[in-house]
Amino acid sequence: MRRTITILTAAIAALSIPLMVLQVSTADAAHVTQDKSGTITIQSWIHAYPSENVLSATDSDCFKITGAIVDQGGDPLWNNDSQFTAPAQMTGAAAVAAASKECGQIVPSGGVVFVPPPSKGQYGLAQYSLTTFFAIFTVFGQKGEINVIYSGTYNFSGSPVTVGSVTVPEGQSGPQCTWVITGGNGAYAGLQGNGTCAANLANTYPYVEHTSTGQVWWTNRS
Repeated sequence: MRRTITILTAAIAALSIPLMVLQVSTADAAHVTQDKSGTITIQSWIHAYPSENVLSATDSDCFKITGAIVDQGGDPLWNNDSQFTAPAQMTGAAAVAAASKECGQIVPSGGVVFVPPPSKGQYGLAQYSLTTFFAIFTVFGQKGEINVIYSGTYNFSGSPVTVGSVTVPEGQSGPQCTWVITGGNGAYAGLQGNGTCAANLANTYPYVEHTSTGQVWWTNRS
């Protein structure tokens, strides 16, 4: 009788192992595929640290991603249902002080190169009307890292600038601000994407309110 019970117990255990493996595999598959191809929005506050010659800057930021991907990094003070509380009506030191509190925490993200370099003046930086920027960022999310390249223009002139038929407001990014995702790791291994971006630094520099919108997809998923 004891031998029969032992055999039955072993048989039940043997049957339960494939079931457990199936449950774990299903859970893992659900975790992997929870992000999908589609439209995303990346909202962030960037803190720029210009070099002495203003040819370049290193950046830290906090951010949130919504849409086909949901993630965040740093310690944002806003949630997925709220908008930025940028101090648009403030100027000078008051605006900078308010912008510095938009993130609970900022983390290193990458660097940017300016061509031509802004000279010291408006915003502590600029006299040129339009400055082209090229930036390489790593978005450190809770699920993995995303590598992003940005390119565009900033209007540092202190007044609106017209580019073709488009007027670029003072202290904002120009009409050709674009981004490309070149890859990632963790949950973002094989991620690709591209889109357009907009930035506002008129009242808050060296803190920059930045929004990117576009499409993402995976090269290694069916």
